[in-house]
Amino acid sequence: MKKQLTFILLSLLSITLFSQIEYGYERPKSSTDPWKFGITGGVSWDWINQQNGIQKKIGWRAGISGEKHLVYNIYFRPALNFVKKGFLCDIENNFKNDVNAYLVQAELNFELKFGNEYKGRGFLCYFAPFFSYGIGGKSTLTNQNPINPGNPNLPPENYMVPIEYSTFYEDRDKLKNLSFAKEDVGFILGVGYDINHNIELNFNYTLGFINIGAYNNFRWQNLNFSLTYFFSNGKRR
Repeated sequence: MKKQLTFILLSLLSITLFSQIEYGYERPKSSTDPWKFGITGGVSWDWINQQNGIQKKIGWRAGISGEKHLVYNIYFRPALNFVKKGFLCDIENNFKNDVNAYLVQAELNFELKFGNEYKGRGFLCYFAPFFSYGIGGKSTLTNQNPINPGNPNLPPENYMVPIEYSTFYEDRDKLKNLSFAKEDVGFILGVGYDINHNIELNFNYTLGFINIGAYNNFRWQNLNFSLTYFFSNGKRR
């Protein structure tokens, strides 16, 4: 009985002593590494989630990014980008719609980094919700239907004549459903590579959730390639 009691007491004492010892990241603690900030630039390949006559267009983005080491290999990287994107819808004997849009996009990226933390080098993956708001852009609609309902022997007056309109218009009814919704929310899935503590390459897929079309189910989609340069390495001195 005394041996059993002694064993129990020693076990409790050992648990108490070892519970006071921290082994690296044994206990999660918020990182004390400071924020770092930088600039981002890149290109995109944009389209919408329709098949009939949709052609992808090349766009671009530029903005600012921040990064904060949270815990373990988890990082928080918010970004604010100025975005240019669009698409082309070309349906033979019907119409051609050349869409160009300028937006401001806010992203809240959560990253997992793998690699050499000392050198700041290695692969990363991330997920981000985003919100974008349309601020401008001019698009064109061209009537490609050669049939004139009033006179079948003559083409319509606006046949093959591009009509320019504002991509994001305040009163969409006046443009007979041509313009697009300004707001969009969605998510971003991406991978990247840290070249060092200051330079980061990223490749991601973006999917919008909101129907931006007035008469059809149009949702933005794009692939993005970007480079971010941070002004500091984000490490304690």
